[in-house]
Amino acid sequence: MTLPAPQLDDLTWADMMAAIRRRIPAESDGTWTLHAPVDPGVTLLELFAYLLEQRLYWLDQVPDALVVAILRLLGLEPPHPARPAATVLSVAARQAGTAVPVIPAGTALTRDPAGQIVFTLDEDVAVFPLAEDGEVTVWTDRDRTADLRARRGVPLLAADGAPAAARFTLPLAGAHPAPGPLSLLFELDAPAASVPAWLPGAVADVPPPAELTWSWFRPGTDVSGPFAKCEDGTAGLRRSGVVRLHPPAGWTTQDSGILVSTPAATHAAPPRLLQLAVNASAAHHRRRRTASGSELQEQIDAWLKLPGEHLVLPEAAERLLEATLRLGGQEWRAVPDLTFGGPADQVFVLDRTEGALVFGDGLTGRIPHPRQEASVEYAIGGGRDGNGGMTANWVPAGDSTAAISAASLVRAEGGADPETVAEARRRAAASLSEVTRAVTVDDFTTLARTTPGVAVARAYASLGEHPGFPCTPVPGAVTVHLVPAVPREDLAREDFVAAPRPDAGMLRAVAAHLERARLLTSEVFVRAPRYRDVVLRADLSGDPADRARVSAQLTEALRRYLDPLVGGDDQDGWPFGQPLRPSALLRAAHRALGDLADVSAVAIGLDGAAPDEDCREVPLGPGELPVLRAVRTRIVRAVEPGEGLA
Repeated sequence: MTLPAPQLDDLTWADMMAAIRRRIPAESDGTWTLHAPVDPGVTLLELFAYLLEQRLYWLDQVPDALVVAILRLLGLEPPHPARPAATVLSVAARQAGTAVPVIPAGTALTRDPAGQIVFTLDEDVAVFPLAEDGEVTVWTDRDRTADLRARRGVPLLAADGAPAAARFTLPLAGAHPAPGPLSLLFELDAPAASVPAWLPGAVADVPPPAELTWSWFRPGTDVSGPFAKCEDGTAGLRRSGVVRLHPPAGWTTQDSGILVSTPAATHAAPPRLLQLAVNASAAHHRRRRTASGSELQEQIDAWLKLPGEHLVLPEAAERLLEATLRLGGQEWRAVPDLTFGGPADQVFVLDRTEGALVFGDGLTGRIPHPRQEASVEYAIGGGRDGNGGMTANWVPAGDSTAAISAASLVRAEGGADPETVAEARRRAAASLSEVTRAVTVDDFTTLARTTPGVAVARAYASLGEHPGFPCTPVPGAVTVHLVPAVPREDLAREDFVAAPRPDAGMLRAVAAHLERARLLTSEVFVRAPRYRDVVLRADLSGDPADRARVSAQLTEALRRYLDPLVGGDDQDGWPFGQPLRPSALLRAAHRALGDLADVSAVAIGLDGAAPDEDCREVPLGPGELPVLRAVRTRIVRAVEPGEGLA
């Protein structure tokens, strides 16, 4: 529960005057006898009580500067500035002769006819020519191009730890050399925790789930080779991102084949490819500008050596994102607030509404000297206005006749308006309930599930479990078992993973996260769950009309009931270590079949053993989960009511 806000102004003017009047006889030794408002002394006391009441009221009116200062003292972020939206653009250009044009980073493109919403490219883009009506083809175990065209999610690498590879053919035209890298968007059907690389919240150094090798080949020939360099924004196909492949010398657009391979496909589940696009680059709702000379000098010459001077920037009102100032040859920097600035600190704050730099008062932040040469490098943009759908009408800002155009490959997302102080206070209050230290069992599981950059669906902390001493509880040891988030919308899909295991990169990321949060006396280990193979036998009374349908429906229902992610009575995963009870499985079978058949008994076999006729529960150890391998059905004679009674 949140603490109630303190109330400091509960003393009213009437209460103060009543208390003062009661003390007048004692304080005056009885000489002050007239206590009515007509007495000048009482009038003065009433005035002082009025002034004091105003001071008490001010105690609860906390200024914004104090709120920001308290946030910083608590180690919390100050109010967030505006955030630019991000998208990925596919760039096209009219070819000039045989040269492949390179569009530099920072090129401004707009989808708005008025040119108010401007995005800039994050990276240089070599715009390779594409074949007319060409498309990307995909081959894994078979041709998957039709699935990719329909965005059905193409599984690229099997998640079984064995060697795996996927081949792509890009629709490149001609025989042009490469003036820059191949920029490819890989949009994956990844969990929400694996934020796309171009959006806020993406982790820059998240460990890859598998070690990938990228190489090229010429379709229809044996010509192939490795790329000189790879910048993998997908973090090993863990998330959506832009992959920049640097071809070696001698490569041409005839070498349009891409091979991605790994000696051990250790992904938690096969990466599902939704889209692969060429000539792609991330772009942000941000445009950089420089102001100097006559644009600023008139304002600077009008400054006085007074607190709170402003420097208004051209075209920055309601759009200012960031700025750096050089004044008189010295660099000034932007800060969230001036509260912690000293008299000599060359700092300023950004006023997004006015589009200006605001300086200090000589006590918190230095007062700038007038009549100095100034130059400001700043960025404009950001806010919710940049969010939007997918369009194909991107043109260079301010020059609609230019030889380049672009189309958005994904929705523009992530743009946000500046956070108000009131919103920052609510965020700070919510942060009080956040888990930052690993003390209790719930702390370990919460921190594991919220590790940035990896998608952990479930975690189980086993106190006293030490991998080096499996039979003896070890004080201070904690082993955390992880179940990764993998697709569960279709349990019959070909790339369904029945027993999902965390990849090595996920284990490292969670271990590092817990290492920073653990107590000094704790020893933390991060492991995969221990899966126990389960075989069930279901006895069907009577003779079902469609035994194949009954068997398939029963298998699917029991597989879902025992699933580590969507199983159990609460459908949030089979609880770690919960025993297998024939009665619970029988109840799940009845719910699944309804009137199709009558299940009279369920027998359980564990780890390859034959299903046991005994009706006792089958125990599982801590950190263990079942995985259903098969359901066998047999027909038994229906028992009539009263049969066997004498």
